[in-house]
Amino acid sequence: MNKINIFIYLIMSISIILAACGNKVTSDIKNYKAEMQDVQSEEKKLVHELDKLGLDKADQLLGSEVTEEKKKKLKLIEASIHNKIKPQLKVYEKKVKAINPETSEVKDVHNIYKRNLIKKKQFILDLENYMKLFNQSIQSNEKILQYTQVFEKNKALSEQYANQVSAKGKDAKEYELLADIINDNSEQLKKKVEYLSTDATVKQKQQYIENKLLPFLKSNVDKLNQTHISSKHVLGMRKATIEIYYSLINYYRERKLAMNIETKLQNMPIQDILKNTKYIQSIDDEYYEALRKLEEKNK
Repeated sequence: MNKINIFIYLIMSISIILAACGNKVTSDIKNYKAEMQDVQSEEKKLVHELDKLGLDKADQLLGSEVTEEKKKKLKLIEASIHNKIKPQLKVYEKKVKAINPETSEVKDVHNIYKRNLIKKKQFILDLENYMKLFNQSIQSNEKILQYTQVFEKNKALSEQYANQVSAKGKDAKEYELLADIINDNSEQLKKKVEYLSTDATVKQKQQYIENKLLPFLKSNVDKLNQTHISSKHVLGMRKATIEIYYSLINYYRERKLAMNIETKLQNMPIQDILKNTKYIQSIDDEYYEALRKLEEKNK
C-alpha cells in the first residue's frame, strides 16, 4: 500500500469513527429528551404547587402588623411547603437522579440541570425554614404579651390587697415585712435586667438569662414562701406577688427563645429569598441553551 492510499485510509477511518460517535451522541440526545419528559412533568407539578403559595404577595404577609388572617395564611404556606412541595420535590429529585446519559456530551448538559436542581432545592428549604421561624416568632411574641398581661393582672391584684391591709396591728407589721422584701427584690431586678439593654451578644444575653436572671427570680419566690404570714390580705398580696415572679420567669424564658429566633431571621433576609423566586423560574435557561447547541452540533 503506497503512502497516498494509507493517508486516504486513515482519513476514511477517522471519518467513520467520527460519524459513529456523532450518531451515538445524536441517539443519546434523542433518548435523553424522551426520558426528560417524565422529569419535566414532575417539575411542572412542583412549580404548580409553588405558584399556589402566592410568593409574589408574600412580602405583604411578613410586615410588622399581624392579623388573624395573616397568621392563617402564613401557617397555610408553611403547611403547604411541608405537606405538598417537599414530597413533590423528593419525587422530582429522584427522577432527575435516575437519568444517566451514555455519552459524556449529554452527561455534561444533564449536569447543568442537576446543579440547578440543587439550587431549586435550597430555595425551597430556605423558604420553609424562614416560614417556620416567622411563625415561631409570632407565637413567641404572643406568649410574651400573655405573660406581660398576667404580670399586670397580678400587679393590680397585689396592690388591691395592699390597699385593704389595716394600718395598725399584726396586719401592718406583716405588710411591712413583705413590702420590704418585695421592694428589695424589685430594686435588684431593675439593676439585673439592665444587662439585657447592653451591647452584649445574643448568646451572652441568653446565658445571662439562664444563669443569672432566672435563678434570681426563683430565689425571690423562695424568699416570699419562707415569710411567716397569717394576715388574710397580706397572704393575698404575697400570693399575687409570687404569681408576678412566675410570670416574669416565663416571660424571660420566652425572651431567651425569641432572641434566638430573631437572630436566625435576621440571618435569612426574606427579600433575598423572595428575589430567588424569579431567579428559580429562569434558572434552566442555561441548560436548555446548552442542550440546543449540542443538538445543533450533532445534526
